[in-house]
Amino acid sequence: MTCLTTNRNSPVGAWVYPIHPKAGPQTIDWQQFIEPTRPHPFSSERFFRWRCWWDYGTGLSGDLLTHEYDALNQIMELGIPRSAMASGGIYYYNDGRTVPDTLQVAYEYPQRELTLLYSATLASRKDRGKVIMGHDGYMELGHTMQIYADPRSNKYQEKIQKGIIDPSLPIFSYAPGKKGVDAITSATEKYFAGRGLLYTYRGGKRVDTTHLHLAEWIHGIRKGEQPSCNIHRGFEEAITAHMSTISYKENRKVYWDEDKQTIT
Repeated sequence: MTCLTTNRNSPVGAWVYPIHPKAGPQTIDWQQFIEPTRPHPFSSERFFRWRCWWDYGTGLSGDLLTHEYDALNQIMELGIPRSAMASGGIYYYNDGRTVPDTLQVAYEYPQRELTLLYSATLASRKDRGKVIMGHDGYMELGHTMQIYADPRSNKYQEKIQKGIIDPSLPIFSYAPGKKGVDAITSATEKYFAGRGLLYTYRGGKRVDTTHLHLAEWIHGIRKGEQPSCNIHRGFEEAITAHMSTISYKENRKVYWDEDKQTIT
């Protein structure tokens, strides 16, 4: 089983963006803004905080889930799930929005013998990260990577009983920027890694991770190279997000028909 999470706890994080003091019918082309949607009287709140309404946005699934899912899809090549079941609601920001501020989705991948749970809230900043769980251990993914043995593991049971492995400590820990692997990452590195301030190595040279992200995009434009998240990954992740949106809005379990390439 795998768990993905999104946690925010601020008005801006909940898409309650500032409204420009000069915003009004004279300064905003309202008709152009609502053209692809149903008619609605002018609203500067809807214009600046459009993510809060289904009329203009895709909520937690299409907006935030896609980022978390992409990270895991790059590692595990999950593709599109067989089914999705979503639940949630507006439990904190009762400000007229229509998209939920709390969402849970259960995805199933029978061919992989895997389930994926996505949990999101816009009212708590508790960092829950990404976790891949198995019988013998689990992996925590973030700006660092740590692997722990499960106390009930069959594979590591003898070493756990002998005290060689302590389930409360990682058996493998990696932080970008290190040439080797520490038993436990230092507090200083954890501080910087948690803020995305570290670097990694490419060809023996130290490189800033933000630079790598931008360089891949620029090289793709200049040389016609495929980025890590190409059109195929983008399609998989968009369909995955749409499945949870449809499930939430229709209050039912939905399925992906791979042969017909449709959500049912």
